[in-house]
Amino acid sequence: MAKKAKRLCKWKEEDIAKKFDKFSDIVRNPKFVCKKCGRVADKKNWLHKPVALN
Repeated sequence: MAKKAKRLCKWKEEDIAKKFDKFSDIVRNPKFVCKKCGRVADKKNWLHKPVALN
């Protein structure tokens, strides 16, 4: 069984540095913002409390 991806809200600075290419793909064209931490992502499954951007 595949390992579940870590939500972007939980990524630390080290995670971003290690997976910068993946991170930049996720945030390149944001469609959602997390109400909890303010991070943005292209898909709502990356965030804990996603809200669609207009």
